[in-house]
Amino acid sequence: MEDAFREYINNEDKKKNGEPTAYKETMQCFCRSKGKEKKDQVYKISLTKDYEEKFCEKFFKDKTVSFILGTAISFIIIAVNTILKILIIKLIETIRYDTQSEKIAAITNGVFIAQFFNTGILLLLVNANISEHFLGKFISSGKYYDYYPEWYQDVGTKIVKTMIINCIMPYITLGTSVMIPKMMRLLDGGNPYKTKKTSMAKFKMLHGGKDYVIHFKYSNLLNITYITMMYGMGMPILFPVAIVNYLNQYFCERYIVAYCMKLPPALDDKLTRNFVKMLKWAPLLLLANGYWMISNH
Repeated sequence: MEDAFREYINNEDKKKNGEPTAYKETMQCFCRSKGKEKKDQVYKISLTKDYEEKFCEKFFKDKTVSFILGTAISFIIIAVNTILKILIIKLIETIRYDTQSEKIAAITNGVFIAQFFNTGILLLLVNANISEHFLGKFISSGKYYDYYPEWYQDVGTKIVKTMIINCIMPYITLGTSVMIPKMMRLLDGGNPYKTKKTSMAKFKMLHGGKDYVIHFKYSNLLNITYITMMYGMGMPILFPVAIVNYLNQYFCERYIVAYCMKLPPALDDKLTRNFVKMLKWAPLLLLANGYWMISNH
C-alpha cells in the first residue's frame, strides 16, 4: 500500500508543477486487487507530512474518463472518415472521365487514401517523436520514439477500437437502408395502390429502391486490409477483427442488393482490376512495419 500511495503522491506533485506524470504498475495493481467495492476506502501515510486520500477512487475515475475519451476518439475517426468520403466523392464527380468505371475507380482510390491516412497514419504521426529527424523542425513531436509497450496501450488500443466499431457499421448501413424507405412508404400511406404521389417518377423513386453505390464499399475493404497489414504483426487481434468486418460487410451487402436497391448497373472489370492492383501493396506494409514492430518486442 505504501508504494502505491507514494506513486500517487509523487505524480500528484508532478501534476501540480506542470510536469508529465509517470504512473507505473504499483498503484494500478494495488487498486485493482482491492476492487471497485473498496474504492472509497481512505488510506493514510506519513512522509514529509501526513497524507489522507481516497487514491483508488481517483484511479478508477481516471480509468473511466480515459476509456470514454479513447472510445470517443475512435468514433470521431469514423465520423471524419464519413465526412472525407462525402467530400471526395463530390469533388471527383466534378471531373469528367471516359467511362463510369474509371470514375468509380478514382473515387475508390481517393476515398481509400483519405480514410487510411486518417485512421492509420495520422494517429501514428501525432504520437510519434520525430524531433531527431528533419521534419521534427516543422512538426510538433509526440512522446513515442518507437513502438514501445506504452504505445500499444495508448495508440494501439484506439486503432483496435476503431476497427471493432467498423464491424458494426455494415449493420447500421443495413438498418438505414431498410428502415428509411419503410418509413417513407408508411408516410405515403403504406399501400402502393393508394399512393399520395402525383407522378410516376416520384412513385418509382419511393418504391423502386435507390441506386446501389459500390465505390466506397471497395474503399472500406481496402482500408480494413491496409490497417490490418500495417499493425497486425504487433496487434494480432486485428486479423480476426478484419475477418468479422469482411463477413459482416458481405452478408449485409448481399441483403441490401437483393431487397433494398435497384439492380446495379453493368460495369466492366476496371473496378475489380483497380481493387486487386491496390491490394498488392498491402503485404509490403506487413513486411516493413511488421518487422519494425517485432524488432522492438
